[in-house]
Amino acid sequence: MSEKDRYPDIAFDELSTLYKNDPDKFEEQRRALIDQTIENFPEDCRRRAQGLQFTIDCKLDRYKDPIMRMNKMVEIFWEHFSVFQETINDPEKVLQERRAARQGAKVISLHSRSERDRPWGETH
Repeated sequence: MSEKDRYPDIAFDELSTLYKNDPDKFEEQRRALIDQTIENFPEDCRRRAQGLQFTIDCKLDRYKDPIMRMNKMVEIFWEHFSVFQETINDPEKVLQERRAARQGAKVISLHSRSERDRPWGETH
C-alpha cells in the first residue's frame, strides 16, 4: 500500500467549507478520517490509539465553539508532549513513578455478615 493510499489528500479548504455548510457531514468525515488513520497503525498499537482517541473525543465533546475546541486540542497536545519529553529525558524516573502509583485493590464484601456465613442456596 502506497503512502498516497494510506493517507488520502485532504484539502483544508474542503473540510472548512464542509464544516460551515454541513457540520454533521463534516463530523462524519472527520470520524472516518481518524478511523482510517488508526486502521493504518501497526496492529499492536491500534487499541491504544482508539482508547486515546476516545479520551480526546470525550474531552472535546464539552466544547461546541470551534475556537474553544482548538484551544483544548492544543492543551491536550502539550500535556502529552510534556509526558513524552519527560519519558525521553528520564525514562527510569517515569517508570518508577508509574510503579509507585499502582495500588492494590481492596476487595470488599457486598453481603451482610449473616449472608456470608450461610451455605449457598439457603434463604433463611
